[in-house]
Amino acid sequence: MKIKSNATPLELSSPFYLANEQFCHDFERFIASKQGKVKGVYNAWSYSIYGKIETGKAWDLKYKKATYSGGSIWFSSKYQNLLTLAEWKCHDFGTNDTSFVVRKKKFLDLLNPSFSKVDTHENYVIKAKKGKPRVLPQLVSILKPLFESKEIYKITCKNNTLIIELRNEGHHFDIFNQLIQLS
Repeated sequence: MKIKSNATPLELSSPFYLANEQFCHDFERFIASKQGKVKGVYNAWSYSIYGKIETGKAWDLKYKKATYSGGSIWFSSKYQNLLTLAEWKCHDFGTNDTSFVVRKKKFLDLLNPSFSKVDTHENYVIKAKKGKPRVLPQLVSILKPLFESKEIYKITCKNNTLIIELRNEGHHFDIFNQLIQLS
């Protein structure tokens, strides 16, 4: 399948539509370069796109953007909410040694001894069964720019499936390409 526009004719000249269209075309080209498959839709307000590639392991990529408003066309854009997220999921990641979760630190984590600080990023904590996983230092090193920009929302590894959730508007294909080498 392809990524398709579901925009109304009035949206086609919108700069928001053109930006979303470019984002989706770049995604489509990247997935095609990896002999993967894509599907999804976009318009001036949102996109919801998915890609699947095989690099020795199966990777699913999902990018979503949604603009929510208070329901009135009279309100300015300051009353609109924007959600942008990316999710990279690797099946059969090969970390049978442990399950873990890395996420942004919350105030109450100070009271919970099951969470410990991620060594190089004080704004993030980790909760792991059986101690810190062997793959964590490499993973943190590859994702360092995303940790520093605080775009990492959560990283979960459970049942051999790695899920990296981001809150951003970028593709970060360069970082994703490094992850492929790790898995």
